[in-house]
Amino acid sequence: MAYTLSILGLISMIVSSLLKGKNMKKILLFVFLGNFLVATSYLIDGQGAGAVSCFIGAAQAIINSFYDAKGKPLPTWLIVTYAAAFIVANLLVFAVPVDVIAIIASLTFIMCVGQKTGAKYRIWTVINMVLWCTYDLLRAAHGPLTTHVILLVFTVVGMLLHDRKKNEEAR
Repeated sequence: MAYTLSILGLISMIVSSLLKGKNMKKILLFVFLGNFLVATSYLIDGQGAGAVSCFIGAAQAIINSFYDAKGKPLPTWLIVTYAAAFIVANLLVFAVPVDVIAIIASLTFIMCVGQKTGAKYRIWTVINMVLWCTYDLLRAAHGPLTTHVILLVFTVVGMLLHDRKKNEEAR
């Protein structure tokens, strides 16, 4: 079941990574869905820290989509609240020292979904995926690891398809 949920989460996150993303509304919708599904797969695998981080990430994506839809910037107090929620929630389920990686990955996620364009979202997603892959490897969370490795590859593909063209046009 964890693999099935991870695959569905993966599909959603692949879509988010491949969208051009002139506005973040569509990207954030797919990020929400992907995080929710991957969080559930972590629960099934018994990995509380990963689950908590992804559930908070899902909530963050939905909240950010409301701000994006209105064209309003994220208030500083909200970003601080996101960081505090990630840290506190992860400390509550903290089991082994490697769970620190889940906290760091969670904090980089704030940067991912706080971007205004798909290009910047993808840069932060690569950083985030490298951290999650490291965590998954060390915690033997194979379902989420599969999701994160493949998403890392597709995020790079999205960069090559969409972001490289902008750099070439700027030259």
